[in-house]
Amino acid sequence: MNKIAIYLNRHLSGNVFDKDSILESYATDRSPLKIKPRFVALPESTSDVRKLVRFVSQLAEKKYSLPISVRGSGLSKTGADLSSGLVLSTEKMDRVRELDAHDRLVHVQAGISLEKLNAVLAPHGLTLPVSADPKTTIGSLISEAPLDKFSKKYGGIMNYVDRVEVVLSSGDILQTSRLSRGKLAAKKRDKGLEGDIYEKLDKTLIDRAEFLKTVSDSSRLGYPALKHIRRLNGKVFDLLPAFFGAEGSLGVITEVILRAEPLPPRPHRLFAVFSTFKSAQEFAEYAQKLSPLSVELFDMRIFKTSDKFGKKPDLLTRKLEDGFLVLASFNDKSRLSRKKVRKCVNFLPKSAYVVPETLKNSADFEDFAAALASFLNDEAKGERLNLLHDFFVPPEKLASFLQSVKTLEASSKTSLELFGSFSTGIYSFRPDFELEKVDARRAALTLLRDLNDVLKQHDGSLVGGLPEGRLKSIIIYPDLSKKEKDLFSKVKKIFDPNGIFAPEIKTNYNVRSTVRHLRTEPNSGIIS
Repeated sequence: MNKIAIYLNRHLSGNVFDKDSILESYATDRSPLKIKPRFVALPESTSDVRKLVRFVSQLAEKKYSLPISVRGSGLSKTGADLSSGLVLSTEKMDRVRELDAHDRLVHVQAGISLEKLNAVLAPHGLTLPVSADPKTTIGSLISEAPLDKFSKKYGGIMNYVDRVEVVLSSGDILQTSRLSRGKLAAKKRDKGLEGDIYEKLDKTLIDRAEFLKTVSDSSRLGYPALKHIRRLNGKVFDLLPAFFGAEGSLGVITEVILRAEPLPPRPHRLFAVFSTFKSAQEFAEYAQKLSPLSVELFDMRIFKTSDKFGKKPDLLTRKLEDGFLVLASFNDKSRLSRKKVRKCVNFLPKSAYVVPETLKNSADFEDFAAALASFLNDEAKGERLNLLHDFFVPPEKLASFLQSVKTLEASSKTSLELFGSFSTGIYSFRPDFELEKVDARRAALTLLRDLNDVLKQHDGSLVGGLPEGRLKSIIIYPDLSKKEKDLFSKVKKIFDPNGIFAPEIKTNYNVRSTVRHLRTEPNSGIIS
């Protein structure tokens, strides 16, 4: 074993590995990238994380680079949890510290999964209303701050985090809290990195105040929530928003206090199939006016593909044709939800193909998830890459965008079936590519650039539901304004002066490195 691994294992309750087979299993996530680390660390406590970070920081001061990337469950689509140095996995930090059911507060380690957290909350009639892969960790949800399909109704993870504990690049602990002007002044007088952060960041935010007003709340680019740190004209200062969407580039989130919501009733759903996008859009817009849990839009070609593998939803009794399927969900009190479903049915002409959920067909609605998974995991020819994922299209531009996509399909000779959330405007394509071929990898990057151009023409954004990570940054960052680049670099330098956290994320994007690390084989296991 490497001397560094031996040394660290002597000082941690968790473990550090450098065995080749273990490193390989942490070299990929759900992105098209593969970066093999030198070490994998599985800390079990904040103390372990502090020791690891402090060690790497000391190496950096001696000009020895061992970059750290923080990993939850390895489900990132952006490649932000990959590293050529040390992958710090929080998978062993998955305990519930305390639950106050009366005040609906829960204190957890950042490595706990959404599935495990909700299993703990459910007996108390509580939940965290975020739509994500059940295995996603709470730390990952904060680091990515996804705009999920429930966000229109519930606001996303940013609405439910009360405070976080973060290990800074010096190895010190920072615990976020809402500070008055007097308490902020006291924090600024503290010696060490934390004092520097409060002093320098406050000045930076004041200097960039006018620019920050122009940043959209739906943006996931850079450090998207900076404008929410200073509130009420500077009367309240809270560092928490800095970590939303930061992708682990500012520190390691180790513990979190969350606010839970009362467990809502079971959703009532219906779907309708349309031969034209215009009619699908009209119905989706009507359903959206009824305050749904979500309204989703699917290109019917997805279900054609899944049908080839025996995964056609039983409720799709008609012959599969080109068009769009709209799936609407309501989770109000049962009587109100049923009323909204009836309104949707009555909105449509009697000839429409619409299926509301009933007790008899409720289980069949789950077939949609199976059909979509079959489409996404089709590896008959290659792999459906997480490449053109989670982009934003304004609702008023969606029709013209889809017209441009037809041209893009023809020029790229690639089938681009749209699916996503009409409620939030976040959509994805999952084109299939044979990664072992150089031409196919080159074509994938060309398609990513072309999609970015099409999105800009329609006031959309390549970075919508998730941050930019590694792959999208090489497309997005060259076009950023000097103000944006300077701000991101400034914030990164304030928190991480030695550049030990995710060095190719948010600022120093590296085109050659990213292209070099494109995988040359399909990802193993089920593609999330």
